Amino acid sequence: MMKHFVIGFVFNHQQDEVLLVEKKRPDWQAGRWNGIGGKIEPTDDSPLAAMQRESKEETGMRLNWELTVIFTCPGGTCYVYKAIDNLNCGHENFCNKIHYEQIEDEVLECWPVNALPDLILENLKWLIPLCLSSCQFPLTFHDIVRGGDGNESCKCS
Repeated sequence: MMKHFVIGFVFNHQQDEVLLVEKKRPDWQAGRWNGIGGKIEPTDDSPLAAMQRESKEETGMRLNWELTVIFTCPGGTCYVYKAIDNLNCGHENFCNKIHYEQIEDEVLECWPVNALPDLILENLKWLIPLCLSSCQFPLTFHDIVRGGDGNESCKCS
């Protein structure tokens, strides 16, 4: 059975901090930091609708999400989104914090993009900088396979 997921990275206005969640589940992610997101549910009209739902459920935030990366592999698809929290905090200028609510039992925390936590899912070490790059989005990666050495390989388009 194919499984489809969304993951989102919320950045502050200056894009030097990112909101991450310390995962409790599934077991293979427990204790590691990841972006917000989850499974695309049958009731979601699209991957974007799933990202908007997950964002609201996990952080209380309604954001304008941009699709940045699509991963396809034999088991399913993962859609990677980014959003900038441009809430102005009641001032003329945007403030530089991320405005979220701690809703679920998994801890949310803002991290400097140049000092991500040690216990982070490996692909976030390159996905977060990629989301901040000047690439023409979305990028698509096909046939992602994890080798016996733990490294991933794929084809890009």
